[in-house]
This record gives sequence, C-alpha cells and structure tokens, in this order.
Amino acid sequence: MKIRQKKWLYAAVFMTSALLLTGCVSKEERAVKQTVSAELDQLKNPDKKTIEKYLSIRELFPDKGTSEKDSEEGSVDPDIAQIFTRYFKDFSYTVDNVKIKDTKASATVTVTNLDAHALAEDYTAAALKKRITCDANPSQVEFSLKDSYLLLGETLKKNKYKLVDTTFDLKLKQKDGTWTLVRSEDLDNQITGGFLTYMADSDLLPPQEVVKIHFNTIKEFDTEQLNIYLSLDSLLDTDDTYSSSIAHAMAEQIHACFDFKILDSKNNERNALVKVQITSSDFKSIVSSYQEQLSGWLQTSQAMAGGAEGRREKERQLLLESIEKNNASTTREVDIALVNDGTSWKMQMDENVALAILGGVDSALADVSEDVE
Repeated sequence: MKIRQKKWLYAAVFMTSALLLTGCVSKEERAVKQTVSAELDQLKNPDKKTIEKYLSIRELFPDKGTSEKDSEEGSVDPDIAQIFTRYFKDFSYTVDNVKIKDTKASATVTVTNLDAHALAEDYTAAALKKRITCDANPSQVEFSLKDSYLLLGETLKKNKYKLVDTTFDLKLKQKDGTWTLVRSEDLDNQITGGFLTYMADSDLLPPQEVVKIHFNTIKEFDTEQLNIYLSLDSLLDTDDTYSSSIAHAMAEQIHACFDFKILDSKNNERNALVKVQITSSDFKSIVSSYQEQLSGWLQTSQAMAGGAEGRREKERQLLLESIEKNNASTTREVDIALVNDGTSWKMQMDENVALAILGGVDSALADVSEDVE
C-alpha cells in the first residue's frame, strides 16, 4: 500500500511540475506576442514618429542624392509620412509562432499588405517616364529624393493593388524581465513586403518594357517637347526665326506620324537587343516634293526677277510649306541595344534609332541645306 501511495505522489509531483513549466512558457510566449503586437500595431496608422522609427527613408531609394534639406537628422517630411500612411492603409498581421531560448526569442510573423512587387514595377515605370520627360523640358531639374517619394505617392493613389502575404521572423531579446524587438538591417524590407528587394532588381523592367516606355513617352510629347528632345532646332544652320519655324513644322509632322511596334527581344545577363518597327514622317518624300516645286518655280519669270535673295526666300518658303503639307510616312525596322548596368536596363539612343524617329530628316535636309542656309 505504501509503495502504491508513493507512486501516486511521484505522479502528482511530476504533473504539477509540468503544469508549472508549461504555464511559465505560455506566459513568456504571451509576453513576446504582446511585444510584437505593440510594435506592429503602430504600422496600421503610422505617424511621422513611427516612420522615423521603423523606416530608413533613404534606403528605399538609395540611388538618389541627398540634399541639405533632405539630410536633416531624424527628420521626415510630412508629405512623405502621409505617403506611408497610404502604403500601410490595409496593413494587418498575425503572429504565427514563438520560440524562446533563455533571454532570446524569435516570432514568425505573417504580414498582409499591398503587392509590393506590382507597386515597384509601376513606380519604376513612372520614374523612367519622368526622367525621359525631364529631358524634353526647357529647364531640367534634378530628380530629388523627395520627388521620388512624391511620385511613389502618386503611383499609390493612381493604382489599386491586391493584398499579399509575407512571412518572416522577428528577433527579440529580454532584459530585466522585458522583451524588446531587435531591429535588423532587413526590417525596412520585411515590413514593406520586400519593396527594397524589388526596387533593387535590375531586371524589374525587362528590355522590351523599357523600350515601350521610351517610345510611348515620345508619343505623348507635344511639339515643343519633341523639338527639345530631338534637338530639331539644330538640324539647319539658319537664322533663329526660320530654324524655329522649320523645327516646329518637323515636330508637328513627327507628332502626327510617330508610332512603333515591338517585334522581338533577345537578351543575356547584361546586353539586350529589341527589334522595333518605327513609323515616322517621310522627310525624303518632303524633300522630293520641295525639289519638284522648286524646279517648276525656277522656270518662271518671277524666279529670274527675284535675284539671289528672292530665290533664297522662295526656297525657304517652299521647304516650310512642303513640310507642313506632307501626309507621307515611312516605316523601318531598327535593332535597339540595351545595357544592364546593375541598376536597370538602359536604352542606347544611337544614330539608327534617331534616324528612324526623325524619318530620315538628317540625310534629307543635307540635300537642301545649301538652298536655305
């Protein structure tokens, strides 16, 4: 009987100890989860202080220079803080698992937020378009860090993104009975759903997409932007007024005719070749029309009476009218080279590309330059 009582006593002690130990572990797990929740809850509606606490503003766009205004220590522009409020608008999370060893712990967290990969693609495309457009503006200004964030805000406002899950581990440590989050270098990337990783991907926009963005942007240019981007003013060495008139007329022609179609794309790790069919105004047809009209005019008595100066003015008039009245277009295939510099694919605007966009204007104007200059 005594032996049986001892066995029951040992069993009771064992079960009590096990329950006590389980209770201790559960208490610590709850403490870890509470710490994680207290941290991540702040991202559901982040204010300026939360952004400064969790995100390195310059890490998201590391290729941007930092102006004196941008570099104020610990300062986040209120406009940028508002952008992240939109970024985390649908943010939620679950704490899936907790592991504790002595004074260290890890918590597996699943974060639900907008599709960071799709956002990175849209932003990168918008940024490329912005840079191309800047090249077509009379006064080019540097694309600053704040400009990058404002463009990110515009992209967020313009598009609707599906929600995706991202799972990662958070590290914690205990000191004086209190658990605190260990802030790793990857924390920015983790809580933004991998946005930094996607932005650092040099293949985020494939070569054919880069070409498409370039040419679609050119299609949207007005005549003044086309004039600046293609340097049309410099094609003829004449006085400013006439050069401006010719450049404007050529820009109108390109604006009306320019189109493109991507036919093929081949690439390896660092080099790519995109075959494109480009349609533009047929400047050879324009010159042919001009020469035909000039030849007819030279047979008239008016041509003889006007002298050299009169002839020069008539030649200028006929060339301008031939450009303005042209309806002919030309299409040619061009291989466009792109280079991946480790940041992104860069399109090489060589002579063949320029020739196709300009519709052969260089060689065409060479035939008449002596007449009008």
